[in-house]
Amino acid sequence: MELPELDLKDVANLENFSGVVPLFPLSSVVFFPNTLLPLHIFEPRYKEMVNTAINNEKIIGMALLKPGWETDYYKNPEVYDVIGMGRIVSSEVFEDGKINIVLYGLKRAKIIEIVKNLPYRQALVHIMDNEYDTNNETFRSKIEELIYKWNLYLDDEQKSHRININTKLPLENLTDALASLIFPNVFDKQRLLEETNVQRRSEIIINDLQTRLEMISITSQKRSEIINKRNLN
Repeated sequence: MELPELDLKDVANLENFSGVVPLFPLSSVVFFPNTLLPLHIFEPRYKEMVNTAINNEKIIGMALLKPGWETDYYKNPEVYDVIGMGRIVSSEVFEDGKINIVLYGLKRAKIIEIVKNLPYRQALVHIMDNEYDTNNETFRSKIEELIYKWNLYLDDEQKSHRININTKLPLENLTDALASLIFPNVFDKQRLLEETNVQRRSEIIINDLQTRLEMISITSQKRSEIINKRNLN
């Protein structure tokens, strides 16, 4: 789904937020603040949800389904209680009623209670703000160094695996963007969504990048050893 040009002026204004969001649960999506999420809406109850949201606060809560959701999907399977809250910044309704939307990530939020169950859930939520406890630049410098080393290791054949990101973003935005970008496992992403401390998010990302570099270094060394052995024979 190609992203349209977006007008993000005042998108993050939550001054009159009601505190209640409709929930859109998915098994493969964890949604972070200050990221964009394109969605294709086709299920009747969620088409109703989106149409209602468009005419109100334009806010939707993206919730990750807990394991075992397959047996209860068309009812209301359990979701993790920390969600990504986003605002609809683009929408396109098709003749058959299906809808393309783009969400802009606003805040982490914790579900306090479900206030409506059918045909889709609405939840009273508490917004979770970022927490800080040390020098951001120390963490940013380390992340920048590791990304540079990672990209340097990858040749043109592997360039699709390079991490292309603006490392000068505010650290809270940088960690959320990296969490969304480099972690393929949704449960690792959920762990990072639930972590409000920016420095602890940074540490998790740094550990992941260091592990990747160690693995690619070992793989590269073994490949060289095999090539050298072949040449000797």
